[in-house]
Order: sequence, then C-alpha cells, then structure tokens
Amino acid sequence: MKCILTFSIFFFTSLFFGQNNKIEEPAMFFDSILVTSTTMEHIDPNEIESVNVIKKDTTINGVMYCGQIYITSKVTKKYNFISLKQIKSEFTKIKSNDVIFMINGTFIKDDIETFKLDRNYILKVEVTNSEAFYNFRKSNTKFDIINILGKTKENLENKNKILIKGHQAIGIK
Repeated sequence: MKCILTFSIFFFTSLFFGQNNKIEEPAMFFDSILVTSTTMEHIDPNEIESVNVIKKDTTINGVMYCGQIYITSKVTKKYNFISLKQIKSEFTKIKSNDVIFMINGTFIKDDIETFKLDRNYILKVEVTNSEAFYNFRKSNTKFDIINILGKTKENLENKNKILIKGHQAIGIK
C-alpha cells in the first residue's frame, strides 16, 4: 500500500510541477524563417510590408510558443540570415577561446544559440582578446569579445570620416 501511495504522489507531483518549456513570447517568422525578437531589432521597419498574427499556441523544436507572428518584407529573398557561430567562423580566426558577442556595443545576453543576423547588415567585425584588459592579463580566464558593427547611420558616418593626424604645427614659423 505504501508503494502505491508513494508512486501516486510521485506521479502527480511530477505531472503538476514538471518542466514547462513554454516561452511567453510568440514564434516570429520573418520571410518564413524562425527568428528571435532580438533579431527583429536589427531590421529596418521601413522594409516590412505586412504582419500577420495568429493567436494559437505552437510547438517548434520541443519549445512551446504562445502564438505566431508572420512578418513579410517588401523585397523577399533579400535577407541572408546567419547565426553567431557562423559569424565567428567566417569573420574571425578564433578557434578555441570562449566568446562574448556584442552588436553595436551592446552585449547579447539571451538567445545566443538561436540569434540570427542579416549578413548584409554587418559592416565590420572587431575582435578584442581578454589580454587587452589590464585586470585580465594575469588571470587564467581567457576569452574574446566579438563586436559586430552594423550598418547603422552612426556607424556609416564614422566609417566615412577621415582623420588627419600630425605632430608638427602647420603655418607657424
């Protein structure tokens, strides 16, 4: 009798308090490609033609989303999404160190495995090693920071600036 009671308590406890993989965000599809909400932050709103919302829960890759959002762009097939792992392998020479990703100076904290970025959005990829920081030089912690600069208005203006440096005074005798 104890065995049946113990088994039933265990069963009901695991049933009610089991892991729930439901995400409180909807699944976002941009031109039929599953993307995260952080990916959508780097897409120009003027490029969006239509948005369709479906209020039906769906399960994708074992994760349950509360609804679906289908976004279509004005020019389909324009976007070429790549993951952060692909950016690391194609734009850098990093092989083994741990990596911290940044986009335009902002750290990417969530959705690192599922985050995608348009290849055409990337202006420049900068890599900084942990040894560049004074506090980490003597530490055993080794990592790289990959800063992805996007084609924003500010980054394009900074790229086109020409700085003239010199040590001699001009026009003074």
